[in-house]
Amino acid sequence: MFDLDNWQEIWTTITRNKLRSILTAFGVFWGVYMLVVMAGMGNGIQNKMIGELGKFSVNSAFFYSRNTTEPYAGFAKGREIVYNDADFAAVIKQFPEVEIGSAIVFGDGLGDAVRGEKHGTYRTMGYAPGFYEINPCRILKGRYLNEVDISDKRKVCVIGKKIMNDLYAPNEDVLGSIIRVGSVYWQVIGVYEDYSENFSVFGNPNQMIYVPVSTLKQMRNMGDKIDFMAFKAYDAVNMAELEPRIVSYLKERKSVSPTDNEGVGSFSLKEMFDKYSMLFGGLNTLIWIVGLGTLLAGMVGVSNIMLVTVRERTQEIGIRRALGATPMVILKQIMSESVVLASISGFIGIAAGVGTLILVQWFLETFPPEKIVLLNPQVSFMTAVAAAIVLIVSGLLAGLLPSKRALQIKAIEALHDE
Repeated sequence: MFDLDNWQEIWTTITRNKLRSILTAFGVFWGVYMLVVMAGMGNGIQNKMIGELGKFSVNSAFFYSRNTTEPYAGFAKGREIVYNDADFAAVIKQFPEVEIGSAIVFGDGLGDAVRGEKHGTYRTMGYAPGFYEINPCRILKGRYLNEVDISDKRKVCVIGKKIMNDLYAPNEDVLGSIIRVGSVYWQVIGVYEDYSENFSVFGNPNQMIYVPVSTLKQMRNMGDKIDFMAFKAYDAVNMAELEPRIVSYLKERKSVSPTDNEGVGSFSLKEMFDKYSMLFGGLNTLIWIVGLGTLLAGMVGVSNIMLVTVRERTQEIGIRRALGATPMVILKQIMSESVVLASISGFIGIAAGVGTLILVQWFLETFPPEKIVLLNPQVSFMTAVAAAIVLIVSGLLAGLLPSKRALQIKAIEALHDE
């Protein structure tokens, strides 16, 4: 469609007024550059925040005790709903869609963790082995809790990496050592590192002490009571649909009004993940709106310079028309110049934007992972392709008005123009 074979003539026309062309090209360059950089930064923020979920199973949900807000079945409102082992087992039995679960008990108030002269304040949590499937972590040393630890109510624990760094000397043997939490002594059987640096459901990652849920319940004289229940559904099951069914079942089991929205507390990581996705969908849309707006301003400049060029070449166009040049030939010439000007400056903008993101990535790698706010701020191949398509289409649109103006030039009038 375009007369790109005659590229020397096109390039001569574009560079006829160097200052004007440079300023116009910079407008297009800046629009594309900002679009690429903002898209890359948006991806970096998204990668970081989604990464904050660590490797949590997004197909999992948590259920916890609340106070009722409505009277029901002879009970007054304000009744505290307390779960127990039987409730946990009943959910597992009632819903075959549940793959695995874990009862959870808090160890708040036990006291600081102490080892020799060193001590620190950390959170102690009682879990079953199933919680490892819901919130996987990297075992650096030793092992995770197992079923024997639960059944025998062993006083063993798995500590976070930060706790190890706080309470132990470098290269000191951790496994088999003893730490005291409050008045209770625990043997360390493992050290973990959370995949997430800043996100955790129950506390600061890498600063928690995991102990068998059965042991912690016995220490707190809780009997068969539990604080939380966590369940993971099979991959083929949508937890967002399963969660309300479990809530309804627990309401019925614990005699809570079906219309009481506070009696049974719950949240799902799937819901959190979907909210993140919606947030970044809106952010990406905003980035494209701003970027395209900036690019549009540059394309207006391209259209203006082409109008000026057409005006300056009135006699030339008139002569070509007098010599038999068809309107399509003139149209191809003007449109080609517009596309070339937009494309060259735009592709340079894409390259500069990608280069900037590479430098940002290199700079971020000099900081500890927990200190950075962006993770791999790069643009995808599809984004680059989309930007290239936008450039070509924009170049075409920018050349429409000048082309129309050129086709309106009559040969006789043009030859008399000065």
